[in-house]
Amino acid sequence: SLPRSRARLQHKRYLSRAIGSEPPHIFAVADRMYRLLVSTGESQAIIVSGPSGSGKTETCKYVLRHLAYVSKDTKAQQGSKTSNELGRLLVQTNPLLEAFGNAETVLNKNSSRFGKFVQVIVSRNGAILGASIQTYLLEATRVVHHALNECAYHVNYQLVFGASAAERKTYQLDADPSKYAYLCNASGVATKRRGEDPANYKEVCGVLQLLHVKPELTTAMFQVLSGLLALGSVRFQENPNGESIVAAGDELRRASQLLGTHEALLRKALCSRTMKLKGSEM
Repeated sequence: SLPRSRARLQHKRYLSRAIGSEPPHIFAVADRMYRLLVSTGESQAIIVSGPSGSGKTETCKYVLRHLAYVSKDTKAQQGSKTSNELGRLLVQTNPLLEAFGNAETVLNKNSSRFGKFVQVIVSRNGAILGASIQTYLLEATRVVHHALNECAYHVNYQLVFGASAAERKTYQLDADPSKYAYLCNASGVATKRRGEDPANYKEVCGVLQLLHVKPELTTAMFQVLSGLLALGSVRFQENPNGESIVAAGDELRRASQLLGTHEALLRKALCSRTMKLKGSEM
């Protein structure tokens, strides 16, 4: 296709070229790093940093794509996947990471809310052998609260807007994100989305299949997500004794069913606490 042809030409433009001989591009940096890695046998690193919306997430994708292209014809051993296949697989896992770690903010509709360390393992002849991705410093508070005109993590909206009728029944989903407390911003309603949540949901499901995640595990994962959304909408009130109790509503029952817990035990866990003092509990 035309976009792929243009991409190949762009990759070729920076192959084995000195930095500065062509217009600035992340391909030039990625190519220089790869050539140094192969020629010296020493580990190389690229640090991608900048303010929100500066393009860090997309830059990382471009680096991985160029590494996949520049090593596309090499194999580590007979019968193994080519570097191009492994590199493409690594790039294709991005939607899954972004679903659980990216969110819409005022400045950026796909803002990474976590740090990421991608380690690509390369053979002596330059073939990609594999990779590992480590994440850290996830903005945990965004799970339960976000500011006006911002959103929770993508995967919640992808599930609400993208699930099929059968999945919606299985996960006991409400079609209106404003019905979930965790998806409402400071004004009490869900922020209008700018992304393509139904399409992105299908893409995430496709990545899970690509990684050979069993269908039952995928179902369990989304079921837990739906259960957490229901749990976040449980309301509380005070009884005549001044104690906290769960207010009337269907959220607790739905949460207990989706999370596979006993409703009475979940109610008790939400309304009581255990304190340990000098070896004793109270």
